[in-house]
Amino acid sequence: MNKLYNFAESRYFWLTGVLYLVLMEGIALFYQYGPGMWYPCALCVQVRAWVMGSVIFALLGLVMVKSIWWRWMALNLTIVMLAGALYTSYYAYGVELGTVVSSCTMGAGFPEFIPLDRWIPLLFEAQGICGLSPDMPLGFTMVESLLITLSAPLLVLIAVWIMHVRKMISNEI
Repeated sequence: MNKLYNFAESRYFWLTGVLYLVLMEGIALFYQYGPGMWYPCALCVQVRAWVMGSVIFALLGLVMVKSIWWRWMALNLTIVMLAGALYTSYYAYGVELGTVVSSCTMGAGFPEFIPLDRWIPLLFEAQGICGLSPDMPLGFTMVESLLITLSAPLLVLIAVWIMHVRKMISNEI
């Protein structure tokens, strides 16, 4: 665990996170604009917004990696963003299975004070119907893949967070 924490203090940790999250966004955009022409639903673009927030805060961690307090802030905010993405993905999974009754509208559902769908429609415009996500490799749907690909980095960040708290309590920082 100490090796993981030491790695989290480096730019490579944060750069790896940024690249991973940008890859996730790129795959989503490929499925939207690529040969399949799948149109994302409101829940999918909300997950995309959460992931984009994670990218922003991981970039903060990358730039401010030498400052323990900025790194701590970036770690906390990235965890919150990924947790929001995972929660929304889990909700979308319930809609896909039919265990959650949802009145998913054609709008993206962003609040009026941050209408991402109007500001950046290329990334955040919802045009599809909830509950219909495309098939991915290995027989998973996109929502099922999101549950896996969001859980893994979230678990790593939570482990780093726990190590950080332990070091703060023991006054090693």
